[in-house]
Amino acid sequence: MDQQKVDILISSSVWDPKPWVEGLSKSDLVGEIHVWPTKADLTNVEVLFVWKPLAERVIDLLPNLKWISSLGAGVDHLMIDAQIPSDLPITRIVDPFLARDMTNYVVMGLMMHQRSMLSHLENQKSNTWERITYQSLKVGVMGLGALGGHLAEKLVDLGFEVFGFSRTLKEIEGVKCFEASGIKDFLGQAEVLVNLLPVTPQTTDILNKEVFEGLPKGAYLINVARGNHLVEQDLIDSLDQGHLSGALLDVFRTEPLPSDSALWRHPKVIITPHVASVTTPKSAIELLLNNLSRLKTGEDLLHTVNINQGY
Repeated sequence: MDQQKVDILISSSVWDPKPWVEGLSKSDLVGEIHVWPTKADLTNVEVLFVWKPLAERVIDLLPNLKWISSLGAGVDHLMIDAQIPSDLPITRIVDPFLARDMTNYVVMGLMMHQRSMLSHLENQKSNTWERITYQSLKVGVMGLGALGGHLAEKLVDLGFEVFGFSRTLKEIEGVKCFEASGIKDFLGQAEVLVNLLPVTPQTTDILNKEVFEGLPKGAYLINVARGNHLVEQDLIDSLDQGHLSGALLDVFRTEPLPSDSALWRHPKVIITPHVASVTTPKSAIELLLNNLSRLKTGEDLLHTVNINQGY
């Protein structure tokens, strides 16, 4: 590639593009930055930075596109988009702050469950002094990538007995790991199930009746991966039947969660609006510019996505 500056298109209907534009524009590598929607000529754009959803047929306006990056850790919005070319490199954000924040969120939810904080809050309303005991918990982490692996390690440090599940067998000190063939044994150990799997055809709807029935009675669910993992009615049924004791949900099939969803009103469900771990533009931009430099010099890009695996 030549040494000219690279033009960029940013497409995000969810996040304010201003901090991304301001941060990227400080680099000598960056030429013109366009923000979608725009009527500008995009034929010189070589890089697309996107957070879901990508407007229909945007790719047709980018004949010189050489690289696409998600602006977050997730890439499922790109994997299911038919307009994304299969011959272009696709990358995602792997940011230590994302892993830290995700771990902190899960630990918060785990501790609230272990220490019966919702019951204490209800007791406070009625001036009820009730010393609720707590027990050590076995925690199962589904997905041991950058986020799940970090979480599993930190849970071990906190003294939890931790079990890990991933498509292929991983090795993490202090964690008993299972691969796909051992999912029944994995589920049977998990008094708290934390989902951090990527979304693929194999993992869509994986949080279903069969999985819930494989968990110990009274198990608790924390879903911080994607809403497409969860069969919502199966969760509600399991909660109503008393097999699961509760759930902390940060992600949903439809976001924002529709006001008529039964999950809003379920007494055993805690809902947060997809805030468990949010990309920080400042740190993510450092990675994007690193990859932009690699693109210009012909080096391999960091954190590329395997389209066949879906992550």
